[in-house]
Amino acid sequence: MKKIIFAVCFMYISVLAFADAVKDWSDYEDELRKGKLTSAEASFKSGKLIPKLTEELKDRGITENIEWTFPVSGFTKRNVANAKRITAAMSSSFSETKFFDGDEFLVQPYLRLFITPDNLKKDTVLEPVDVVAANNAVVVYVKKGALNSPGGNSVWLYNPEQNFFIYYGILRTVNVNLGDIVSAGDKIGSIKPVKKGYELNFAVLVHSDETFTLFNYFNEMK
Repeated sequence: MKKIIFAVCFMYISVLAFADAVKDWSDYEDELRKGKLTSAEASFKSGKLIPKLTEELKDRGITENIEWTFPVSGFTKRNVANAKRITAAMSSSFSETKFFDGDEFLVQPYLRLFITPDNLKKDTVLEPVDVVAANNAVVVYVKKGALNSPGGNSVWLYNPEQNFFIYYGILRTVNVNLGDIVSAGDKIGSIKPVKKGYELNFAVLVHSDETFTLFNYFNEMK
């Protein structure tokens, strides 16, 4: 009986620690985007919070899929009209982001994918489409009811195996909650059509040596 009680208590403490680590990151993200932290403060704080996240997630089976899933259901990277510009931004010479600079990060032009359907005809009526997890991860930030703010409705995922942070912005709807563990291909939310296709703010950042850089996810996707 004592062993059962101990196991239950341990599981309860473990769940609380996991929830605290995720909530701490979410609060940090809020502070950062509202301009409450300088770049130096934000860099220092992320260096403290990320190891905590990783520690609490290490036993939850969140591995990295070798092949990444394209973030918009029904499409592939070949449907991205501005792929050359985004690829250039993710090259080694332009890989640093403005992650620590509040809303400046959210409005960087190379974050936005312009997605064009194949064989699009003039009279085609496009429907909303699902946005999906590009890899296995935990939801560490959710912003809803923010259609008219920089970045709009947004979600951040975190994969602890490689310190990947996966960003989704300008979502129309959000279908995940803070702390959810998702697998590649799981629905994150949705986007509505604009003009001749769809737009999605999307980026994969890797944290290393106390900074964030863009990860060239195109190399890992079909």
